Amino acid sequence: MASKFDRSVPSATSCIDHIVMDSRNQSKKNKVPNEQKTAVVTGANSGVGYETAKALGRAGYLTILACRNMESGNEAMERLQRQTGLEDRFEVMALDLASLASVREFVDKFKARNCALDILVNNAGLMMCPYGKTKDGIELQFGTNHVGHFALTTELLECLKRAEDGARVVTVSSMAAYMTPEISYESVELESKYNKTNNYAISKLANQTFTGALAKRLEGTKVTATVLHPGSIATNLTRHVGSSSIQRAAENAVLLDATAGALTSVYVALSPEVEGESDQFFSRSLVALTHPFAAKVEEQDRLWAYTEKLIAQATSKQQAH
Repeated sequence: MASKFDRSVPSATSCIDHIVMDSRNQSKKNKVPNEQKTAVVTGANSGVGYETAKALGRAGYLTILACRNMESGNEAMERLQRQTGLEDRFEVMALDLASLASVREFVDKFKARNCALDILVNNAGLMMCPYGKTKDGIELQFGTNHVGHFALTTELLECLKRAEDGARVVTVSSMAAYMTPEISYESVELESKYNKTNNYAISKLANQTFTGALAKRLEGTKVTATVLHPGSIATNLTRHVGSSSIQRAAENAVLLDATAGALTSVYVALSPEVEGESDQFFSRSLVALTHPFAAKVEEQDRLWAYTEKLIAQATSKQQAH
């Protein structure tokens, strides 16, 4: 990935241009051209998600911006249309990952389109926010970053499996996962154990662990599952971190912008070089070491069962009301 201080290496923009071009060239050899394919990007109204959606649209995909705030989602869509000149390549659909009812509504509306899903980018997330709960009573960071995406992905699997040229599930994690040795379920369940930094790390470790579990369950299909670290990025994701104005100025001098931050997401979602790659953790567009905890099959299975239980409990409560 290009450093903003090293002008001898290609810029993130030119790297993304090459990936988009390679994808379009590959499209000519596929059973289904990119122009007849569909992608979904969560949290696509700003930052890395926005830049990822832009690249997918430019590569030919009908790209659905799955956004919690429809007003900002529509503004983002109009901006993408202006910037790319592609009027019919972007759509907005409502999705609040902190509400399992919203996830189900999104899935139902997507399935009603009766089309395959070729790329799913689980990008949206919260970072180091004060303690809170989702609409289903789950700790907010874990519930949004992991549980919401788990529900979305598993409910869309049949659409992903219909993709004739294969489909990709791309989940944005973080090196912050390495700040915790394990998923502490007690920290997820008990407010007294909540620490905004540690719980963020837990949610990002859950992203990695879920990807390993998903990849194993997808063996023998044409759907792959990968996870990535986008880099340290200056976006509104860090709004809860609480830096001073001087600290923020210093951070912005070294942090990646959203385009550079999106480079690995775009590479893993689109590049022909990654075709068939599954159960891999990427950083700087290269395969990196998965967290040791996330690589343990027993922990993958435990997280899967735990998450299914949370979703079942939330569903039964909703039905009771």
